Amino acid sequence: MAAAIEWNLNHSQRNVRLFEIGRHYRFGPQSEVPEKPLVPLETVFLTLGATGEARPQGLYDSARAFSFADLKGDLEAIGALSGGFKWKDGGADSLHPAKRGRVVLGENELGSAGLLAKRIADKLKFRQDVFLAEIVLEPFYCKYYGVKDARRYQPLARFPAVERDFSLLLAEGATFAQVAKAIRALNIPEIDSIEAADLFRGKNVPAGKYSLMIRVTFQSREATLTEGKISDYSSRIISGLESSVGAQLRSS
Repeated sequence: MAAAIEWNLNHSQRNVRLFEIGRHYRFGPQSEVPEKPLVPLETVFLTLGATGEARPQGLYDSARAFSFADLKGDLEAIGALSGGFKWKDGGADSLHPAKRGRVVLGENELGSAGLLAKRIADKLKFRQDVFLAEIVLEPFYCKYYGVKDARRYQPLARFPAVERDFSLLLAEGATFAQVAKAIRALNIPEIDSIEAADLFRGKNVPAGKYSLMIRVTFQSREATLTEGKISDYSSRIISGLESSVGAQLRSS
């Protein structure tokens, strides 16, 4: 995957998103019986690679480089199909120690994801950050079909949804998962979804912090939500995030 990204960069393609489903082979016992001969065992992997801009220059927005948070978001979108991935510290030695993580599904560790280590990036003469991920797919497939078979559908809501954006200042150690957990802990039944809408570091953001914009969607199945209700829920969310993760509402 690194070689494929290298080829694209060498041909002036600076913004690259690639994926491949491939197979690894190794020799192992056919069963637990030691005297059984070794046979080739096949493992199916998903590999992701990304570099360049996550968001191009727009009319109202500046360009933004792809980050580890973007890679995690892409993987979590995949993981949602199987009940959700969890993240643990560590990862492949080929990844940057401070920007990597191990991907876990249930009791199974699927692989790792992160920023390509500097020693390898320098060897390949990369002049921009390159992000890679690799996960084994068999446990994912098993969970996916289990979730799919258990899925139940419900009628579309009769009443409109309302979105509210919250631009937060968070300490570098705080994660979106902690933010979402804190909001869910408020037990507001009208919260339909919580998404990370934008992330920013740099000018006008204090050192040791970053700006995260989250989008909360409210929806009731019983009545149209009033502005008073939404304001009350918003105040509870802000207060809850201030006390639980030390978030500050960003005014500009």
